[in-house]
Amino acid sequence: MCDTCTSSKNEITYIYQSNSTTIDSNGSGALDAGDTIITDGGVAVGNLTNNVVTGFNPSEVFGVANDNGYGDNWLLTFGFTGLTGTVVEYTPGVSLELAYGPGGSFDLYYTEDGTTLYNFMDIQVTGAVTGSGGTLLAGVVDFADADVLTDGDPTNDWMLNLFHSDGATCGGQSGYYDIWSTCDGTGLPLLQITFLADFNTNASTINVTDNGAAGAILTGNHDGSAVFNVPEPSTLALFGGTLLLLGASARRRKA
Repeated sequence: MCDTCTSSKNEITYIYQSNSTTIDSNGSGALDAGDTIITDGGVAVGNLTNNVVTGFNPSEVFGVANDNGYGDNWLLTFGFTGLTGTVVEYTPGVSLELAYGPGGSFDLYYTEDGTTLYNFMDIQVTGAVTGSGGTLLAGVVDFADADVLTDGDPTNDWMLNLFHSDGATCGGQSGYYDIWSTCDGTGLPLLQITFLADFNTNASTINVTDNGAAGAILTGNHDGSAVFNVPEPSTLALFGGTLLLLGASARRRKA
């Protein structure tokens, strides 16, 4: 590969921590089906060591030169807050099934030093369902509250197009922010870039402190993977989008 090459990715993988609290909504005096659950996770509850994008498919290796031209000193991470749902089924140490409604936001971050985190994109959650061994969470890409869009520092604006579509474009633009902002109708994105994540939430890996009528606290360390999909403007059919990290943008910023 070369310094000016870009790198197409089909999937991202990650590890993260979660912290959930429940409300004894059904008055049973114990954690069980029908209780309300509120979940936060990622760097909203932990540090980069345990909450970070670990790689890509096709693979990348952090700490060595990457084939997208960035070099070795960068990481991606995320944090989320306010996922609210319902406990569908709970058997201690055996099964935990949850259903989350729309609401809550994932903030995606870029960092070069492990300390300063730049929020370059958000994902608005549209819903999630947990089954045996994992949670499937769906959302749409959003930039309205991304820090690098609202911080007034134009030198950070390149991060808005950190992710690109490897195929579908809008008005000739392939960057996610360009697609989101260009393909706009009546104040809302006409082409919503969708997000689907598989989170490992196996009941055997989650620590549960059941406080009876006062609710429960659930914590855990998890892993998972996610993909983005970019629709074709002409048909609005979902296109099998991939991640494209543009090293050229970073180099121009540093020039």
